Amino acid sequence: MCGIIAIFDREGSPLLAEAAVKELSSRMTSRGPDHSAVHCRPTYALGHERLSIMDPSPHAHQPLVGASLGVPALDGLAAVVNGEIYNFRALLASPEVAALDAPPVTGSDSEVVLHLARAYGPDPANWVPRLHGMFALVVVDETTGEYVAARDSVGIKPLYMGTTADGRVMFASELKAIHDNCEKVQLFPPGHFYTKAGGFVRFYEPRWDTDDMGGLPPVKDEEVRDSLIEAVRLRMMSDVPYGALLSGGLDSCITCSVMKKLAEEQGIDFHSPGLPKGKLFHTFTVGMGNSPDIMAARAMAKVLGTEHHERIFTPEEALSLIPTIVYRSETYEPELLRSCIPNYFLAELASKYVKMVLTGEGADELFSGYQYFFDAPTDDGGAALQKENRRIFSHLHQANLLRADRMTMSHGLEARVPFLDTTFVDIAMRIDPDRKVIKDGRIEKQMLRDLFSSAEYGLPNALLYRTKAMQCEGVGSNWVEVIQAHCEAQVSDEEFEAAQSKTNPPATKEECYYRRIFDAHFPRMDHFVHVWEGGCRSGGATWQSKRYTRAGLIDPNSVNHELQASV
Repeated sequence: MCGIIAIFDREGSPLLAEAAVKELSSRMTSRGPDHSAVHCRPTYALGHERLSIMDPSPHAHQPLVGASLGVPALDGLAAVVNGEIYNFRALLASPEVAALDAPPVTGSDSEVVLHLARAYGPDPANWVPRLHGMFALVVVDETTGEYVAARDSVGIKPLYMGTTADGRVMFASELKAIHDNCEKVQLFPPGHFYTKAGGFVRFYEPRWDTDDMGGLPPVKDEEVRDSLIEAVRLRMMSDVPYGALLSGGLDSCITCSVMKKLAEEQGIDFHSPGLPKGKLFHTFTVGMGNSPDIMAARAMAKVLGTEHHERIFTPEEALSLIPTIVYRSETYEPELLRSCIPNYFLAELASKYVKMVLTGEGADELFSGYQYFFDAPTDDGGAALQKENRRIFSHLHQANLLRADRMTMSHGLEARVPFLDTTFVDIAMRIDPDRKVIKDGRIEKQMLRDLFSSAEYGLPNALLYRTKAMQCEGVGSNWVEVIQAHCEAQVSDEEFEAAQSKTNPPATKEECYYRRIFDAHFPRMDHFVHVWEGGCRSGGATWQSKRYTRAGLIDPNSVNHELQASV
């Protein structure tokens, strides 16, 4: 996990000077606190802020430059990569790459990008779709002057593209690195690659993402379970200590349970040399005292036998962080920012012990997990529900994944998301949607709960069938109310009225406060910030929710449970 920047400009441009590139790249230092370097040439420059996960030795530092690696077959190529390529060993062993007769010289998964670019030639359609993982990358071929930028299928890793009228093109992991040097900035769309000749080309077009799923093969229960277990296994690839974020919700409990099962089967040691091995691995949770998440996670950690850590915060310290969170997250989306703050605390805690964590992000988009799905139609065979899953899945890169990336990378921590493994997503989205409809006594994500209900996974019933809580409710039933009251007190009636002329005009003073902070940091950059229709995730559904509105959950106490001291 890292921060990358790439600049393409005319020869002699001051932006390509080493000092200039270093300054822009340094704005993302928190993404990669282990090493910083740039590679500058007459018409382009690459910068990289490294968080060392695979092959943490200096030999694997980026930018990756073929000539510097001492591999003649890779001469002329250079690249910067952010993310993890989980199938890199299989790709290096493929006949096409093996024919280069250029064995890898590092243990980094990123190096495979150079080998693929050389083995498959100038058309990225021949190799980018082969990458299995989370990534944002730029590869340059100095011999031709061509370059390719690409972003993973789901948008787990961020990438922005900026342009100017005189032909400058810039790519970066975060907006803050390029916004003040570009006239136009846009989000690089997930599942696409970009070249000068062809522009944006979509390489991820799953067959399930249509209104008609007829003809797709049926899905068996064991296929769903086995695929998720494999997705977790792939994400346990690491050369450094790691753990998991454990909210005590279904998705994180399943993730941690599978991690434990795999660790015991494979004899994995999660801890650094010299650390005690009394506990299985590190888990982390965040919330206010006696909150639903704190108490549920505490119970699950006890069942798992993990080295468990809690970050209990007060409203006062959280509210003081709002300006920092807006700058770090690079958004003014209200529903998102309410949960970014506790995530920031959580990542800060985890980064003191590990460099990488697994999380449960994405399950709610695949299995209709949010509470507003209780209001979905029950007599249409799951058609409306499937359409809604597709809609919110398509926005993950602007919502949950933006939060997960920015808050963890604010503390040099990598987050991996097994539920969003593309193989698993393809299976989960092909499940008969009628099985996900909340009816006939089912609760949300009933199928997923049942798949992991056997004793071998060890999930207590109180957690296995716990009501879904979005993090902004799970960290404390009154957290949303507290943050809204604070924000509204910061905005006058006059300021709120004046803000109505803006793009995505704020509907509340809470939203207006976030917008003021964003505009101060990122002037003219408000146009591509995604704001949910109706101001909340449920606002764009084809049905009206009785449970969730722009202001939050109608009944915050509905997420309380029996494991809390008294509720």
